[in-house]
Amino acid sequence: MVKAPNSLAVIFSGLAALFGVWFWLQVSINEEAAWARFVILSESGATARALGHGNQTIALRQQQGVDEEQLAPLKYKVAKAEEKAGSPRRAIDLYRDVLMSEWKTTLSERELDGVKLSLARLELGEGNVQGAVPLLAEFLDKAGDEAAGYEKPSPDHPPSPHLAALVSAIDALSESLPIFPDKDILIGSQDEQLARTGDMVKLGGFYAKVEGGEHAAAGLLAAAHETRLALLGAADADTIHTILLLGPVYERLGHLQQAEKLYLEAVHAQEQAKGSNSPELSLYLRLLANVYLAQGRYTEAEALNVHIRRIFRDSYGGRRYLANQGRDRRMDVNRPVSIEFPLEKDYKASDLVAAGDYEIPLSKAKDSEEMSIRLGLEVSAEGQTMPKKLEQLIDLCAQQSGEHLSLRSGYRSFKTQSWLYENIDHRGKVTRPGTSEHQLGLAVDIDVDYRLMRNSDRAYQCFENHAWEYGFILSYPKGNTYLDGPDTYEPWHWRYVGLQTALLYREAGPLNKPQEFLAALPCYEERAQAGLWTTAGDEDICLSRQQKLTDSDIVLSPTPKWGDQDPVATSNGGGR
Repeated sequence: MVKAPNSLAVIFSGLAALFGVWFWLQVSINEEAAWARFVILSESGATARALGHGNQTIALRQQQGVDEEQLAPLKYKVAKAEEKAGSPRRAIDLYRDVLMSEWKTTLSERELDGVKLSLARLELGEGNVQGAVPLLAEFLDKAGDEAAGYEKPSPDHPPSPHLAALVSAIDALSESLPIFPDKDILIGSQDEQLARTGDMVKLGGFYAKVEGGEHAAAGLLAAAHETRLALLGAADADTIHTILLLGPVYERLGHLQQAEKLYLEAVHAQEQAKGSNSPELSLYLRLLANVYLAQGRYTEAEALNVHIRRIFRDSYGGRRYLANQGRDRRMDVNRPVSIEFPLEKDYKASDLVAAGDYEIPLSKAKDSEEMSIRLGLEVSAEGQTMPKKLEQLIDLCAQQSGEHLSLRSGYRSFKTQSWLYENIDHRGKVTRPGTSEHQLGLAVDIDVDYRLMRNSDRAYQCFENHAWEYGFILSYPKGNTYLDGPDTYEPWHWRYVGLQTALLYREAGPLNKPQEFLAALPCYEERAQAGLWTTAGDEDICLSRQQKLTDSDIVLSPTPKWGDQDPVATSNGGGR
């Protein structure tokens, strides 16, 4: 026998059902009730259940014609909930709306950066690299000088939030971008695609120097190169720029054949644009020869070396290295400076001049110490001085790049270097006193758009191509060990060595070993004058001799000799 239901239970059930219907109607048609429910559930950790109420609130207010600016704070909160719940597409749409609103200006810089980083990560997770790249490029721009001199973080020196954001994206970028693209990565109009390649090049240049960032760098740069190659052609300066960045990354990853292919592409493009006898070919020919050496293809590497020497002979004559360099040595124009070749504490050149007296754009006040540089007059090229050549080089590269270039730092006294070393950050960014080329007055740090030059800048490509023609070389290339710190690559630091020395270094100096070259310069000059050139794959006699001399001098004295200088010049020359 079945008992009749309890009347009170029936009444209670009915009331509960009525309340459920009423509550459902409230949160479905009453945006305030829906939003209140969203807030309660979100704060209690029931994010997935809260989402429906948050989105319902937005939809109801849109139906009522509420302005998008008023909806932005709601979208911001719902977007964070969608992200937390693992709903990327909806979170992306909402975050995009927030960034397009004026309301975003009410957020703190930290909150706004959080939105951009979240959006970048979500876009990468969805495979939309094109949507993430400009957001990450903003972090790079904000990092400024810290990005240019990036080093591996430590507990004592944590990265800035902007750099931390960039590093946090490495894995996602590596997973999203193949290092050998087999399809178009970018879409949209030509202008849109080229704008994104600019961001990719900036980011690729940064990730190339971050430990563990090589694959991300390769993916970014490869995508940029393929796009530029298709849209601009092989001979375009921007296309070749990506080769200068991507080739070394491929080499570091062990993909020598791909690096070879890129350098060959650059050589052929430059031959068509400049002619087969242009000295500008030398950079790309030397990069290609270096890859051949790494592959053990000595005959092909030597053929390129012979071709380079023929180009320089045809352009500058067979007697190009017979001029007397003695005065340059007495003035220390060719002197190496590093941990192995320190300067004396009281060293100061006698021919310092104000860079502002020339048409050199300055980053600091004209009368500050660092806005002084050496005159560096060369007897072998009458009327040629360091300030004049720097002015010409900066003017050329500013015009070619469209970027603003200025002198960040020139001469620094031992005292100034000591203060910087003790009070700023000497982990390779400020080297120990006595080992800085700035004390010579012959080194310059170059700003691009008001922060230190990066190798991803167009101006850097111009310096790589033309600095030697004005007597400058890159002092601290990739992989050098001249300064303190684990990574002392400085693409902004250029050293004046004089026209003929820069010419010889470009033609036959050891690749990326400028201090070793300067230390052994008399040997290189002597052999060049006699037409004795090192054959590819053979021991470099000048480097070998200098290494033996340096090793023995380090044992005997804390200040080793450099080359076969005049003893009088060593003790009294250069205004010391």
